[in-house]
Amino acid sequence: MSWQFGPYRVESLIARGGMGEVLRAYDTRHDRVVALKLLAPEFAADHDFQERFRREAHAVARLREPHVIPIHAYGEIDGRLYLDMRLVEGDDLGSRLTAGGPLAPADAVDVVGQVAQALAAAHAEGLVHRDVKPSNVLVGPTGFAYLVDFGIARAAGPATGLTATGGAVGTLDYMAPERFADAPADHRVDVYALACVLHQCLTGSKPFAATTAAALIGAHLHQPPPRPSSLRPGLPAAFDDVVARGMAKDPAERFASVTELAAAARAALGGPRPVPAAAPPTRQATRTTSPAVPRSSKAPWLVAGVALVALVAVAAWFLVDRASSRAGAAPTSSTTAPPPTTSSPASVPPVTTTQVTVQTSVVPAADLGLTTPLSTPACDGSYVVVLGSAVTPARYRTDVQQLLNAHPGARYLHTPSTGCGSLRQQVDGADVYAVFDGPFTGKESACARRTGAAYVKRLDTTSSPVAVVTC
Repeated sequence: MSWQFGPYRVESLIARGGMGEVLRAYDTRHDRVVALKLLAPEFAADHDFQERFRREAHAVARLREPHVIPIHAYGEIDGRLYLDMRLVEGDDLGSRLTAGGPLAPADAVDVVGQVAQALAAAHAEGLVHRDVKPSNVLVGPTGFAYLVDFGIARAAGPATGLTATGGAVGTLDYMAPERFADAPADHRVDVYALACVLHQCLTGSKPFAATTAAALIGAHLHQPPPRPSSLRPGLPAAFDDVVARGMAKDPAERFASVTELAAAARAALGGPRPVPAAAPPTRQATRTTSPAVPRSSKAPWLVAGVALVALVAVAAWFLVDRASSRAGAAPTSSTTAPPPTTSSPASVPPVTTTQVTVQTSVVPAADLGLTTPLSTPACDGSYVVVLGSAVTPARYRTDVQQLLNAHPGARYLHTPSTGCGSLRQQVDGADVYAVFDGPFTGKESACARRTGAAYVKRLDTTSSPVAVVTC
């Protein structure tokens, strides 16, 4: 199997799914082997499938998180949408569980913790994955896990993810009860699904044994959460409590975040935290001789990752959706993903607003020494429009300056210096800088300034750092 797709020489099939296929291909432009995801020809004219395919590129491109595989480029060639992604060798977790049975408890906790990191990054960007399941978790040879398939990821909000036939989009075995009702779906549907995955990792079995769609839905709605220890003698009973809380019927009774669930699972395991798997090197697979490609005994997978625009990078409450900006089409109609530290300018219409005075006395060490001085708005209930964020210390100055250039008149803040509990202070131990517009005394004024993927945050000491203002 060898054929040409634009600049890509397709060499073999990696996987085929309901929406398309993933191929192993050689990128002749950049001399590297990649995973190429193509939308199936039969869906080329289907608007819904096109949107889902594009949504995957946009959603994953907003994240800079090691447990989400990056994309190199996306676009359309000869009428077919494609994603060009890093090639990673490994198995999906579902296949591992089917072939080898349940994982050792420490391994189960470890892989769930890694998936939780990917989900936390998505939730920080306001994205809900909505299809967390073992087959959407790729585990590499070293045990490093990746969350894949963001094709139905959406912003938190009303449960609008229904097919034309009225079926809920997702996988029934792992769907939270509210997914089957006309109720808002937020990040807690992923908490529920991750608890289901934890149960399956510990026991080798899905949470409910129902074999029909109606029975599965009924189980999620009415049956109590399963007890892993009843299926695996010797398993600490504390895992029963973790699964029960994670799979609570009422979202308000679940863990507040996937991070809390992962921490509870580690506590249930007892003992020291296992050493996490190291991220594989990010060097590209390149050709130095003939185009022959070594075959792996394990199926390579890949799904999109790294930031397409905006240095949003896992910025925990920052929902910057700059991924929708796309570079001009090349002759092949391909669109190369811009560097993750750039941000496209947004057109902000002039709006008459009443602004709140900004304090300018800041921690000197936090000022980046840019032409625009560091601002420290008061945590007084005012509102700001978040335009982007920077969380990589080595690139603070560059990333913040690029965002300021893209948004004339904007300012930047150092979240720990504000003292606002409504703002995430750190990501993976690194302080967060945010570029913003405002502050504004009223929500309406802030919302009027919000354009594109920007979003509104309230500055106070009580709101959750993952909460955003609904405009």
